[in-house]
Amino acid sequence: MTSTTFCPSTRLLLTSLFLVGGLLATVPALAQYRRPAVRQTQNNTDQSFTVGLAPFSLLLHSGKLNLRGEWAYADNKSVSVIIGVPRPTKVPGGIVNQIDIAADNADLVSNRYTSYGIIVENRFYLGHRAPGGFYLAPYARYNHIGIKRTTKNAENTGETVIKGGVGGLGLGGAIGAQVKLGEHFTLDATFVGIDFKALRGTLTYSTTDPQNDINAFRDKVQETVGDIPIIGDRLAAQIEGNEVKVHTPRVLLPGYRFNLTVGYTF
Repeated sequence: MTSTTFCPSTRLLLTSLFLVGGLLATVPALAQYRRPAVRQTQNNTDQSFTVGLAPFSLLLHSGKLNLRGEWAYADNKSVSVIIGVPRPTKVPGGIVNQIDIAADNADLVSNRYTSYGIIVENRFYLGHRAPGGFYLAPYARYNHIGIKRTTKNAENTGETVIKGGVGGLGLGGAIGAQVKLGEHFTLDATFVGIDFKALRGTLTYSTTDPQNDINAFRDKVQETVGDIPIIGDRLAAQIEGNEVKVHTPRVLLPGYRFNLTVGYTF
């Protein structure tokens, strides 16, 4: 008898799909309890706009501060925009191991990692009381990851700089709920969001070492990026001026998101 082992990203995607399927199965039951199309309370009539902040995302390595705005343009529909404002952090070790060409005894000068994004949702509230209750939301999502890493060789004769980024646009769907925390405050939770993004990017390698030979430098870069999983065999290091650049192919990848936002309605 043989067994199949799934990588963590695959397990996360499969678990998310099961969660979405289970939640979607509850939609018909929830729909039976929809409120009438006309809003019933003065609060809902007056409060069509929401602004919010998701501070918990700062605990993640990406360090984004998510800002959210929402406009309820109908009794059961709204447009929500989430902007991820980057906070620079260190380049994760997993990325460093795949792209760094510095020797083990090289000194680290800088190691900057930033991540930002924007999500635009069209929400459909099941209870006809936007912005509140359970919702389904198709969305478009853009993400960009940037890095800049500088190392100095042991002889202190020059620096090697790696900079670049990967970004792309995706489409997906989410399930969540927004609940009142008093007259004006709300708690908005996206339970699960799954999307597929088309990503591509560029890495630029440069050095100020006077002993460097650009062709040997390119060969070293090619050897390093060639070991990157999945796409390494499709990467080609090319000399452009006094730099070596690696352009990544366009790759379609699944994505998962969870959001928890404290908001203010008015």
